[in-house]
Amino acid sequence: MTKAKNKNLRKWLFRLLSVAVLAAFAWQFRRLSAQLDWAAFGTALTQPGQWKFLALALVLMPVNWWLEARKWHILLSAFLPWSFARTWRATLAGVSLSAATPNRIGEIGGRLLVANRPEWPGVITSSFLGSICQWVAFLLLAWPGLMWTADGLLRERLPFPVTWLWPVGPLLLIIGWWGGMPLLLKALKWLESRFKIKTEELSKGLKEVKIGLMARAGVHACLRFSVYCTQLYLLLWFFGLELPLFKGLAGIAGIYLVQASIPMPPGMNLITRTELGLLLWNNSPETAVATLAAFTSLFAVNVLLPALPGYFLVVRRYRKNEAL
Repeated sequence: MTKAKNKNLRKWLFRLLSVAVLAAFAWQFRRLSAQLDWAAFGTALTQPGQWKFLALALVLMPVNWWLEARKWHILLSAFLPWSFARTWRATLAGVSLSAATPNRIGEIGGRLLVANRPEWPGVITSSFLGSICQWVAFLLLAWPGLMWTADGLLRERLPFPVTWLWPVGPLLLIIGWWGGMPLLLKALKWLESRFKIKTEELSKGLKEVKIGLMARAGVHACLRFSVYCTQLYLLLWFFGLELPLFKGLAGIAGIYLVQASIPMPPGMNLITRTELGLLLWNNSPETAVATLAAFTSLFAVNVLLPALPGYFLVVRRYRKNEAL
């Protein structure tokens, strides 16, 4: 009797979660529609040859998430023997919840919905390591890009040459590796002693995360970040902001680094990115319109579109569990 009641309770909780996710998804879509300059979007569509930029950005969307799944699969292999197909499904499920939560904080929660409860610690830890790998891309690619594009602005404000700052990113990466892993293992020991949480399997898995494995995951993170920046570059061209290739990509990477480094309330990211774009490229109304439209469209392409099949996978997983 109790088992039947628990099953019925889980069913209603899942229904409530489904309604909440769909409502949040609809709200995100409505907010996105309000922020997008539809006049500029329509004008861009009518320009000869502009369609190719939008088409290429759309084609790169599955490449972007495939690289994310590959990166996570490499890290997850230290904890769980998942196939890549299952990792891919869990990645899409994470997108479905991240689309409905501020700053995409629900991504790990979506992955957990596809995993079994005993697998949760491995999923959480490997996802956390994946976030760390994102900083590999930021420090190796975005930091030099920021130093290059913001050279003129920094030169006016710094009492020393900007070139002195170029090695800071790689140095922080080296310090983070040599100091971060021992600190993480100590944190697990503290959790086990303080809250009686079993961390033996996690500690064992972390010890398997050698520098070679993190390097492979870091390469995938850098490739994914390059694809992501290229998508935004294409969308900026689509909306009429014709930036030079390397300088434009460097500026985009720098914007993401600054935005990721500063904690912001939900909804402020697009405003901040637009302001940084105006600062780096050109303080004009046309630049503001193109920058805001491109960032907004990128969210729709890379998050809202893959969120739909991801939500389907979450529902299918739930129904499969209910049938058991």
